[in-house]
Amino acid sequence: MAKRPKKFDVITVGGATRDMMFYSKEGELVSTGNLTKQKLLAFEYGAKIVADNLYFSFGGGAANTAVSFSKLGLKVAAVCRVGNGDNGRLVVKNFRNNNVDASFVTLDSRGQTGFSVVLTVDNSNKEHVLFGYRGANEFLREKDLPANRANCDWYYVTSLPKLCWAGIMQKLCRSGKNIAWNPGGRQLLQMSRVKKYLPKVRVLILNKDEAYEFKKLKNTKGLLKHLFDLGPEIVVITDGALGAYAYDGCKYYYHKAKKAKSLDTVGVGDAFGSAFVAAVIGGKDVKTALRWGINNSASVISKIGAQNGQLNRRGVNK
Repeated sequence: MAKRPKKFDVITVGGATRDMMFYSKEGELVSTGNLTKQKLLAFEYGAKIVADNLYFSFGGGAANTAVSFSKLGLKVAAVCRVGNGDNGRLVVKNFRNNNVDASFVTLDSRGQTGFSVVLTVDNSNKEHVLFGYRGANEFLREKDLPANRANCDWYYVTSLPKLCWAGIMQKLCRSGKNIAWNPGGRQLLQMSRVKKYLPKVRVLILNKDEAYEFKKLKNTKGLLKHLFDLGPEIVVITDGALGAYAYDGCKYYYHKAKKAKSLDTVGVGDAFGSAFVAAVIGGKDVKTALRWGINNSASVISKIGAQNGQLNRRGVNK
C-alpha cells in the first residue's frame, strides 16, 4: 500500500547555510546617490581587520523561514540541498531541533554546505554585508520538490540557484498551490522571466532596492501599484527603519518600523516575510500581517543570528 503523502501548512524552498558572524568597529558606511546601491560598507585598503566578536549560526532563506514558520505554530518542511559533511548534518539537526520536517533536505556530495560570512559594522545600526558561498544550494532542481510525497497549502520561495530557478518556479506554479515569493538577486537579473511567473504568485515580498529593479519609482504607492499590475494578489515592500508597505488591489497599507536595539540585521527580511505569510495563512488581514512581520523582524534585530530572535504566535501578536 502506497504511503499517504505528508501534509504541511507550508513548504519552504531555497537555500540553507552555516553562517559566521564577524563583528568589527573598523568599517564605515558610505552613502551614495544611487537608488540601487544607497550605502556602501568600506574598510581601509590593505589593512588587517580584527574581529571584535565572532559567532556561528544558521541561515539561508528556506532555513530561516522554515524555522520561523515552525515557531509560529505551522506544520512546515524545507526543500534544500546541503553538503554531505559535518555542516550539512548540523543544518539538518537544526531543522529537527526546531520541529521542521527535513525529509526533503538532500545531502549532496558534489559541493559543501552553503556558507556565509556576515561582516557587521559594530556600531549603533549594526549594518552588514554578507559574503556568500552557495555550495550545494546551487544543485537544487525541480526534481527535489516533493510532488506526490507531500501535500501542502502554501509554498514559500526564497533565493534559488542561478541556472535552474525557472524550472523550479514553473513546477511550483503548475502545482496549483498558494505561492509566496521573495526572489533572490540572480532571479531579478532575469526580469522578463520573473514577470512571467508573477500572475501565479499570491504574495510577492521585496525590499525597496529589489522593488526598484522592476521600476525606478520613488513614489512607493506607484511602485506598489506597478508591481500589483504584474499579477500578484498582494505586494509587500519593506524599507528598513522606515517600515513596510503593502497593496492588495483595494487598499494601501503601511506599518512603521518598531524601535529595537539592533545587534544584527541578518535574517530580518526572512523574519518579516515568514511572519507576514503566516498571518495570511491564518486568515488574518493585511494590516495584521504587516504588524506580525514588523514585530518578528524587530525581535530578530535584537538577537545575534538569523533565527535566534524569531517569535512564536504569542510574541508576534503583542
